Amino acid sequence: MAEVATQTGGRVRLAPGTLYTNLKRLVAGGLIAESEERPDPERDDQRRRYYRLTPVGQQVVADEVARMSDLVAGAQTWIADLKR
Repeated sequence: MAEVATQTGGRVRLAPGTLYTNLKRLVAGGLIAESEERPDPERDDQRRRYYRLTPVGQQVVADEVARMSDLVAGAQTWIADLKR
C-alpha cells in the first residue's frame, strides 16, 4: 500500500481490502504467484507475503505498456493537430 502511494505521488491509495482482493484475483488469473524469495531476515516480517509476476503476467504487462504507449502517441498527435 505504501509503495503504491509512493509511486503515484499519493494520488492512489489502496485500502487493505482493495489490495488483498486484487492480489487474490491476480493469483487466480495466473498473473502473479507467491514468491519463495525473501529479503534479509533482519528486514523481513514472517507474516508478509511476497509475489512475483508469472510469465503470463509479464506478457500482460508488456501488452498493456504497448497499448498505453499507443494511446499516448495518439493523444500527442491529436494535440499537435489542434495547435496547427
